Amino acid sequence: MSGIDHEMNDATAPGRSAAAYGLPNDEIVAEVPVYLTQKLAKQLHLLQYPQKNGKVVAGELNPSEARIKPVHGQLEMDIPLDVGGPMYNEERGRELGMGLGDGRQLLDITTLGSVDIPKNSDYLAGVIQNGELHLTAIKKVTQLRPSLKYLDKVAEKKLADSKVDDFDELDEESKDVKAQSVQVTVRSAQAEEALRQQQSSIAYMQQKLEEEPWSKLKYYDVGSSESQAMLSKLIADSRENVACTSGADEYLTMVIGSTEPDVI
Repeated sequence: MSGIDHEMNDATAPGRSAAAYGLPNDEIVAEVPVYLTQKLAKQLHLLQYPQKNGKVVAGELNPSEARIKPVHGQLEMDIPLDVGGPMYNEERGRELGMGLGDGRQLLDITTLGSVDIPKNSDYLAGVIQNGELHLTAIKKVTQLRPSLKYLDKVAEKKLADSKVDDFDELDEESKDVKAQSVQVTVRSAQAEEALRQQQSSIAYMQQKLEEEPWSKLKYYDVGSSESQAMLSKLIADSRENVACTSGADEYLTMVIGSTEPDVI
């Protein structure tokens, strides 16, 4: 945890003007000290909701349950549905409720499952307090999308029921099976081995993911006392200055990769 030395203030007054970048002149109206903190750097995740318009407000999600597989980083949240609302189809809800597998008669929740986003750049969470900017590195970016696993369970149940109903018919049909032509594909031993290893690797990873038990999480909404306590950890304790030996452009290049904007 350390502050950026006053020499870093040069970054707010770049050697080249905005016009040099082909952009309209933009006057600097304020300079603020920047501080870095590591208190939540190993636990801070950015959750995105691509199905939503705008930001998530207090009381909007209110999940009935949240859980995580910490080793694989998989996250799920169960969001209650308004089963009494005019847009809810109760008949369809009863049919899909079979997929929950916990004795529920209605599909009364929607489950949001995590999808990891490839890390193409670094993200920081910033808090401005008392004229100071406090930054914490974000460890991981995750999108939460609706999970439709209950559809698989409904399909499996229907398939199992149909097998029981059609057992006798299939037994009779098997007596009248006629010879059919079979197309045989021959692969080289190397191709077969490569395919086997690939399938084994994917199957192994999926098996390890399924074997890891879920750990329940407690969800604290925006504005709660617990949420405010976490917010306080995004504020640096130390105001110690550190010397900066790089120029403004060099520093920004290290942080964002390039200081040249895309100008059309």
